[in-house]
Amino acid sequence: MNEPEILLLDEPLGALDLKMRQEMQYELKDMHDKLGITFIYVTHDQEEALTMSDKIVVMNEGKVQQIGTPEDIYNEPINAFVADFIGESNIFNGIMTGKRRVRFGGGEFDCVDDVAEGTHITAVVRPEDIEITAPEKGIVQGTVTNVIFKGIHYEITVTAGKYEYEIQSTKNASVGSRVGLFVEPDGIHVMIAEDHTNVFYADINRDFRLEYNGQKIETSVTKIITGSRRLEDGSLVDAQGDVIDLNRTRIRVEIQPEDIEMTDEQDAGLVQGNISNLIYQGDHYSYVIQTDLEQDFVVYDEDLWNMGDRVSLIMPLDKMKFVYDRKK
Repeated sequence: MNEPEILLLDEPLGALDLKMRQEMQYELKDMHDKLGITFIYVTHDQEEALTMSDKIVVMNEGKVQQIGTPEDIYNEPINAFVADFIGESNIFNGIMTGKRRVRFGGGEFDCVDDVAEGTHITAVVRPEDIEITAPEKGIVQGTVTNVIFKGIHYEITVTAGKYEYEIQSTKNASVGSRVGLFVEPDGIHVMIAEDHTNVFYADINRDFRLEYNGQKIETSVTKIITGSRRLEDGSLVDAQGDVIDLNRTRIRVEIQPEDIEMTDEQDAGLVQGNISNLIYQGDHYSYVIQTDLEQDFVVYDEDLWNMGDRVSLIMPLDKMKFVYDRKK
């Protein structure tokens, strides 16, 4: 029996055209079948990795992330890096709300992973595992914002509150239409989160300052993008003098659950919402706040609030971390 070939994903293979690459793949597979020895093949091409290999080793910055068959790597990624690197994925921060119940992306879903209630998780949903339904039949409701025909399927983007879902479907959808989204339990892959960070994206106004929920965050884009500056014509350039395209620029804001303060003074916080889940965790309560923007925040508080309580979330500027995150 032939030894399995091992595929290391690390450095880019190089700029080979498609025909040459396919011919090389056929020749390598033929050599492997004839020689019956182990091949170690290095590539950065995910499709090539999945189609050519018996076993894949996924590496990041010189460290092995996961070893397994193509099916294992694709269906059971060990962390968010592997999930994002191998194939396309919808990746959300979330929290377990009950036995095989998980909340992420603006909805609460059944899942097959039996993880303890209150555990912070990362949920991975492949685009082909999301079903578009009538709005009332979906666990999450959203609006179709983009549709691309890819031949064998449509690539559809649905915005649900502050979340984006990427979907692959053989059925078309109309831009602007309101739809529901449904995912079967076995279409959700739950991984224990590496940290408990709340993440949201701030808007950039015309003065290159940040806003969220229509409220100003007292910092500017030039403080976040190292070396950037405004020109007299009003444009923003980076350290090299190249104009920064704001349509492709996002500012990611990160804040820890223990750094958010809940108050019943509705005008005091950056965003408002209702407590949708609470779990006692020994020295504090862990709350899930479903905000008016349809984005969830996890908050730690020593005091007991009630399910459904209306709260406002105060997020101190010095507790926020800002990250320049260009859109793909």
